[in-house]
Amino acid sequence: MKKTLVILILFFSIFLISCEPESYFFKNYSRNDEVVSIELISYESDDVAVIEDIEEMLDIDISDIDQLEVLDVTENEEFISNFSNIEFFLGYSHLNLPDGIGVKINYNNGDFLIVTDSFDSEQSFGGDAVLYDSEGKFIQYYGSFSWKQDFEDLINSYFITQVKEHTD
Repeated sequence: MKKTLVILILFFSIFLISCEPESYFFKNYSRNDEVVSIELISYESDDVAVIEDIEEMLDIDISDIDQLEVLDVTENEEFISNFSNIEFFLGYSHLNLPDGIGVKINYNNGDFLIVTDSFDSEQSFGGDAVLYDSEGKFIQYYGSFSWKQDFEDLINSYFITQVKEHTD
């Protein structure tokens, strides 16, 4: 009986650990010191689709990025510090392109990170963090929000344009 209980506990522990998605924070991101500007943007495309594999990520059309606001440069460091505390999860379904209102973090070599506040009530997507080069070519996918409200609160505390709060 005792052996069976130990085996069940071991099996249950392995099961719980294996279900935990990989998480990512921008706290130790090597490019945090390379930020030149931060913009509030909107991006929409007819090609947005739900995907499972990073290989299906698409390049973006830079002309479809609508700049809504630019954060005062004096606030960049504080914004990045607060942004660095937002947790992202890898391994879930996500969008192949940005969708909706979000933040565009521009780096000194022209690359940029887009984090959009996508919301699809049918799919319950929060938003994704994706790095592109200066021409809009996909470089790296960092994951989806673990808690969407953290990102909305960040946007609403730094920009005049406010994002709607969603009840999940």
